[in-house]
This record gives sequence, C-alpha cells and structure tokens, in this order.
Amino acid sequence: CAQIVPASSIPDGWMGLDIGPDSIKTFNEALDKSQTVIWNGPMGVFEFDKFAAGTEVWMIWIF
Repeated sequence: CAQIVPASSIPDGWMGLDIGPDSIKTFNEALDKSQTVIWNGPMGVFEFDKFAAGTEVWMIWIF
C-alpha cells in the first residue's frame, strides 16, 4: 500500500520512497529557470513502478 503525504507527515513505520506531485511541481519550476542541471541519481526507488514517477518525470524533462 502506498500513500502520498507531505514529507513531514510520513507515518511512523513508513518510508518516503519517491517524491510526490507537490515536489515534482517545485522541482519543475526550479528547472524551468535553470541553464545547467547536474543529476546525481534517482528521485525515488525507481525499480518499483509505484515509486518511479519522480524519476521518470525528471528523465523526460531533462532528455
């Protein structure tokens, strides 16, 4: 089971395994103003479909 919650509200015993829609929007706004991007790894646990969205959005934007 997966839930989208703010990072500050991740329930006890759960892990943050990807960025959510609010973070994607924030990153995209910053990227739109950037001339250079240094990418140092995935945004989430992309090996699992449920947690790949943040990484996939960035890959599409960058490439």
